[in-house]
Amino acid sequence: MYLIGFDIGGTKIEAMLLHFGIMKKEESYLSSFEFQKSTGEIVPGFVLYKKRVLTERHNGYEQVIEKMSQLANEVCAERNLDLHSLAGIGLSVPGPVDPISELVTSSNTMILVGHNLQKDLRNKLNVSFPILSENDANCFALAETLCGAGIEHFKKTKIPVSKQVSMGLILGSGFGGGLIVNGRAVTGKRGGAGEIGHMTLYSEGHPCYCGRRGCAEQYLCGPALEASLNSRIYSQIEKRPSAQEIFQLYNTQDPIALAVVKQYKKDLASFLGTLTCMLDPHYFVLGGGLSLQDIIYEGIEAKIGENTYLPDSPVTVYKHRMGDSSGAIGAALVVLEQNRLHF
Repeated sequence: MYLIGFDIGGTKIEAMLLHFGIMKKEESYLSSFEFQKSTGEIVPGFVLYKKRVLTERHNGYEQVIEKMSQLANEVCAERNLDLHSLAGIGLSVPGPVDPISELVTSSNTMILVGHNLQKDLRNKLNVSFPILSENDANCFALAETLCGAGIEHFKKTKIPVSKQVSMGLILGSGFGGGLIVNGRAVTGKRGGAGEIGHMTLYSEGHPCYCGRRGCAEQYLCGPALEASLNSRIYSQIEKRPSAQEIFQLYNTQDPIALAVVKQYKKDLASFLGTLTCMLDPHYFVLGGGLSLQDIIYEGIEAKIGENTYLPDSPVTVYKHRMGDSSGAIGAALVVLEQNRLHF
């Protein structure tokens, strides 16, 4: 079974051709992610080919659809595969997608808002197989649960991925999340489930672009960390430290960087504690640029426990395992999950 997963971002579009093993007719789709008893490894298929191009959003929406059409044909041609033999195409989109209208309702890539990408791409390619869109954070969380951190958790606990409750959080230029329950993404009535960046962390806190105040994104994304340090001492410096440079300063025992990172970790643990009280997940998995910093994980599980009503069994926190391939892989998995494809 062949699928294409697209990861559509503000700066790049990636298309990935994947092959998944054939399932028995009596098996559910999730059973294709069972583990080999001899090795304990998952058997989900593999990536055959991938290619990236620049989004160039300044050129408008129609050229995005044109580029996606070209990429779909190119990745199939690279492996001598007929486009029409695909089982489906999944689209990882930077924003929520309404499950009824199929429209992108909000996005930092504004040219996508109000458009039905799956319908427009299907018409452009002239195909009948399913094309589905999903929020990029949900794609990240699904890929990690079924193919990444979820595997590691299975090895530790013997809880299969089809029985796990997990949440993927992206700590990058923004702050968002995706909730996975029993191997399936929870999207909500309007496709907005998991928009944790706009849950309140501080009442009457910093103003947010959404029109509210104190949203978690204003404290837990990369630019928020940079703003916190710059407002303390570096406001008069022409070249202000990036988030990565702040952690480098932290490692040199810079007192301001120490204080800023300590406060960031305190806010993150407090927020994850709130999510734990609400969801009681088996684990969190972190992605995005800030998730690469090992200091983020030091003592985080104990701190989360201090912010929950069940402190004796703190939730596990994993660093992402799928790298920057999670969006495209997760998008392909959405097609499997939504359509319960059997062969």
